[in-house]
Amino acid sequence: LKKKLQESGAWDHLAKTLLYVIRDKPGNALEVFETLSQKARASDAKVPELDQKEKDKAIAAIVAMANMYKTPPPPKTEEGEDPEPEAPPEELPVIPDLMYNASVIGEAGVGLGEEEVYKLSVSIHEFSIAQGKKENKFKTIRFFGKILGTGADYYVIECGKDEWPEPDENAPKIPEPMGKGVNKYQYWVSNLAGSSSTWTALPPLTPIQLKTAKQMRKFFTGELTAEVKGYPYFPWKEAGYLRAQIAQITHGTVVSPKGVWKNDEEAEDPKQSIKVNENYKPAEKASSLLSASMWCHHRAYIMPELNRTTFPETEGDEEEKKSLPVEMLTTLDNDIRSKGQWAFSLCTPFGVRPGSCENAVVCAKSIKWPGAVCAVKGKTIVNVYVGYGVSKAETLYKPPPAPTPADEFKLPAEQEDPITQPEPVEEKKEEGEKADA
Repeated sequence: LKKKLQESGAWDHLAKTLLYVIRDKPGNALEVFETLSQKARASDAKVPELDQKEKDKAIAAIVAMANMYKTPPPPKTEEGEDPEPEAPPEELPVIPDLMYNASVIGEAGVGLGEEEVYKLSVSIHEFSIAQGKKENKFKTIRFFGKILGTGADYYVIECGKDEWPEPDENAPKIPEPMGKGVNKYQYWVSNLAGSSSTWTALPPLTPIQLKTAKQMRKFFTGELTAEVKGYPYFPWKEAGYLRAQIAQITHGTVVSPKGVWKNDEEAEDPKQSIKVNENYKPAEKASSLLSASMWCHHRAYIMPELNRTTFPETEGDEEEKKSLPVEMLTTLDNDIRSKGQWAFSLCTPFGVRPGSCENAVVCAKSIKWPGAVCAVKGKTIVNVYVGYGVSKAETLYKPPPAPTPADEFKLPAEQEDPITQPEPVEEKKEEGEKADA
């Protein structure tokens, strides 16, 4: 029996448990014996070792966080004198107060934690200054949200400009170039809310990428260069799939109370161009926002048949001006994206009565994209997404069917081998005799 217990490891476990009893001398040893057994079992647990790639990644994250909080040494000139302090960039982008916005969305039930939000705030500020020094100045920077992954998470920021540089001649042509349509903004992502060097720009989006991504349901791994395995085949790596999901979330869930934006009458197409309404006044009662007619989208509608927000340019001198199916500022009860209030859940924080509290937070939570929230408190409007980047499945997911195989090609008609008649034997003998003579 002792031999069998030693082979199974139970003997050593029992000895360690009794050692705890002898050392601690509990008064009720029989009652706490199971607790001491679990304690002995926990001491035998082995921590899995990380491979070299994971170790390097963890060390890089620690170094990046340490450098962000490290006080830089005072610069010195060659003569040992203190140089003049470097002036900050003349124009800094408009960055919302992330700490205050976090408290607003916290009341709506979306929380990232004060420490995490503070790190993000410092990282985004450093990012804006670093990009300004590289002559890549943005006009606006907005925290899009956090997309959760199996190996690592993505922090996403949305950057906008008035004018984008023209693409290189050798670069592939994009149907909607930067600054237009689904590529109106540029998105940068990071696995760590660290220094400015941790942010990476996502590539522009094309209609074929968006069309393929709509047919898939995949979780993110946290690596932009990872392959997106599945059907249909997605050759643009995880960076392209992430960009496609961000576009669907942005153009389908970014909303605001009615009156915050207004049509730009000076633009070529006023119904598709908007600007901030400086005369906007928030609703006197927060309860008035609990209606779908008081909310509207302010991002362009992605046409499902074209997977873009604008019609393609037609060749020729005369271009036909087609009107888009959905205006930019359309209320939720009339917008085909929302199909009424069912696409959004309009609510207030638990225990708050909007009729009795004028400054109550009212939020619009997307049902199609769980994790997308727009929280409103007075003039503060915060759109944020925290989720897995996967839409709600109305039915059980079924992969799209494989394409119809091509018809079998017809075999060509078989050609007969040419038959050569053998030479007569007598003629060969005569030729041989002449050669002998």
